[in-house]
Order: sequence, then structure tokens, then C-alpha cells
Amino acid sequence: MRATDAAYAVLKAQGEPMDVQDLLDETLLRLGVDREPKVAARIYTDINLDSRFQYRGGSSWGLKEWQPRSPGRVGTAGRDRGGYEDDDTEDLEEDDG
Repeated sequence: MRATDAAYAVLKAQGEPMDVQDLLDETLLRLGVDREPKVAARIYTDINLDSRFQYRGGSSWGLKEWQPRSPGRVGTAGRDRGGYEDDDTEDLEEDDG
């Protein structure tokens, strides 16, 4: 098992962001590897480069899939434009009447 896959499994099982040191400890435990600075540093680098992981600030890491998807820009622009068009239409109707 690759280290990043083990780290992914740890976070998935945890269900919430983890402190990076705890994440590394649990990942190394799953891999059956002793904690050595070079090994931990390599795993941390791999987590940084893997798009499945997301830095949450401080020393916390989570999974990118936990982030809610942001709504598209089209809906917002349509609402703004629609509001202006409705106002203009009402003004025109009042002027005609």
C-alpha cells in the first residue's frame, strides 16, 4: 500500500481533519513502519502533492472531497441581471399606463 493511500484511509476512517503529526503517526502505524524523520518527511511531502488532500490551516489536514462544492457563477449573474430587467420592465409599464 502506498503511503498516500494509507493516509487517505486514515482520514476517511476519522471522518474529520486531523493534526498532521497524528495523521503521520496513524499512517505509519497502518504501513507497519517505524517513525523516522526522513520517512515522515517523505510522506508529508507526498500528502502535499496529492490532490485528494487539503490543508485546513494550522497543522490540520483533511480530504478535498469534504469541501462543499461552490455554486456556479451563472446562477448569480442571472439573478442580478434578472432583477434589473424586472425593474426596468415595471418602469416601462408604469410609463405606458
